[in-house]
Amino acid sequence: MLKTFRNSATVLGLVLFGASSTGCEKKIDITPFSSVEVEANLGDTTYVEKTSWTGIFNKPRTIIYGEDQLLYVADTYNNRIVMLNQAGNVMSVSKPILRPISIAQDVRFLDLLVGAETIEPVTKDTIGIILRIKLVAANHHLESAVMDTVWKEPARPKRRFVGIASAPNDEFLVARDGPDNSSPVDPDSRVLRFKYQKIDSVNYEDRFITPLSELQTGQGSSITYINHPTGIATFPNSADFIVIQQSDGIQYSSVWMTFTKTVDFEGWVPKYDPSTAGSIDFIKPNRFREAYGIGIDRVRRDIFIVDATQDSVVKFNNRGRFKSESFGAKTNGISLRRPGGAAVAENTLYICDTENNRIVLYRLSTDN
Repeated sequence: MLKTFRNSATVLGLVLFGASSTGCEKKIDITPFSSVEVEANLGDTTYVEKTSWTGIFNKPRTIIYGEDQLLYVADTYNNRIVMLNQAGNVMSVSKPILRPISIAQDVRFLDLLVGAETIEPVTKDTIGIILRIKLVAANHHLESAVMDTVWKEPARPKRRFVGIASAPNDEFLVARDGPDNSSPVDPDSRVLRFKYQKIDSVNYEDRFITPLSELQTGQGSSITYINHPTGIATFPNSADFIVIQQSDGIQYSSVWMTFTKTVDFEGWVPKYDPSTAGSIDFIKPNRFREAYGIGIDRVRRDIFIVDATQDSVVKFNNRGRFKSESFGAKTNGISLRRPGGAAVAENTLYICDTENNRIVLYRLSTDN
């Protein structure tokens, strides 16, 4: 591991601008979309496309709304991370990072954690890597920020770190994927737990803690099976998390785990047990074909899951109830193509429209 230094400088004041609209807004009539079943009566509240940011992205995979009230995009095929304000102005761009696909921001230190690729100098293999970008130490200038290597596995070159999420106590969770899940000891598809901890008076170090044993790797109908994860997200001020995955061989493409601590047990358990909570919308089997992106509203704690195959965005409230504002390929005015990540900021929903090389901004019709 690389030792890191905690810079005591504070973040420079950042002037943020409200997101601006372009063109006329047209109300969208929601209709049932693809094979995602609309289970609620559709009302007048819908998501309206406000604008889109185009011309600078190439297959953007993930977007997050940071703790610093800025937006960060994994601009995957441009090999970089892009920092924007809420008006869509580019504030900073990282040094080249090979194929970034996942981002999170450290809640306390404000560093960026990025899942990407690198060329291993000895074997010349392209392998997965986790990077820490020292944003505060660089006064929020991505282009000059130091990038430390958190984790890589040269012996397993096909593994990729497809999702990263901050957790309490300076910890973070990483969703790892790969083609080989035959090993009962160390399968490719797992959720890993890390901690950024102090090792002396000034230095910190990222340390691997453990893979989460609460999740099983494999195929089947268990709510805790993961086969090919695609992302992970945590709730604000909570150790609860949701991991999303492809539907290949499993029934549940979104798994919600809640942290429990008792005298006899400390760890994660499923928030909803299908045997006793079958009416909860969130755990309806086979709802998604390829859950590919997830965003959580920090204020309302609504959950947005993006399905890349169905070109849809499915919304749940914080009790796992399906919301009729969900939209998709058959919704009038929607033209997403294999969308990826999702983020929510100031009542605006941001979606990576990956194959259309843009970020699309939506607002509820009642907020306009």
